[in-house]
Amino acid sequence: MDYLLVKPDKNRHRYVVGIDFGHGETSAAWCELEWDKSAGKRESIPHDVELIGNLKVIPSAINITPDGRCYIGEDAFHSDCIMDGAKMRVGFKQCPKEIEGESEQLMIEYMRSIYARIIEKVDKLQKGNHIVYIARPSGWTDDETKDLYRRMALEAGIPLGGLTSESRAAIFYAINRDEFKKNVLQGGIVFDLGSSTLDFTYLNFDDPDPIDHGYPCGASIIEQAIFEQLLLKDNVFSDFLKKYPMYKDAFLFECRKKKEAI
Repeated sequence: MDYLLVKPDKNRHRYVVGIDFGHGETSAAWCELEWDKSAGKRESIPHDVELIGNLKVIPSAINITPDGRCYIGEDAFHSDCIMDGAKMRVGFKQCPKEIEGESEQLMIEYMRSIYARIIEKVDKLQKGNHIVYIARPSGWTDDETKDLYRRMALEAGIPLGGLTSESRAAIFYAINRDEFKKNVLQGGIVFDLGSSTLDFTYLNFDDPDPIDHGYPCGASIIEQAIFEQLLLKDNVFSDFLKKYPMYKDAFLFECRKKKEAI
């Protein structure tokens, strides 16, 4: 429901924050709003948020222990927080179906934790002085899905202004680079090779309406294949997971790290 969204207010909002809750990794950036300048004349430089240490991305993983503690990123798989009854997941982003669903509720808690981390890391961001926009897979086009994703972000306490497709965000980021403007005279296309989806946006500079599309064909199928091969080849591994299914996502995370190291 759009009426729940935060409306941009020149008298209140000094900054804008963009968050990409990726299936594999999450990133965020912020910049100062220049209300009195047109899009082509803005000078504000976007700043990436260092979400963990000096790193600008954090693995999309969460662990909610039975006593309510919440760990995100690699911290979700530390031995001292892996216990019976913990809700431990990696790669839990999916097309939302119902706000009370298990994956959706985990995503809401993850959104809440990431937003709190951003506020903690960026001193200039105070309550009421900023507005947030979130990227969504370009293939999530139906209104019901987009409305549900907005509701999830709002329930997480995020002052949400709206959603934008992931590859569209990438192409507008590219447009602000001189090399793009010099070399692409008639338009351009950006592919977003994500963990869960393959998205693209085509922009013809003579047409104000970009074309967005996406497919559920992301790189996470690689670590899933590695994981399944382990199950097929190693009975000890298979038997262990049957006895301790809580460790499945921890092993999936290790498979992803192996994939990224290749």
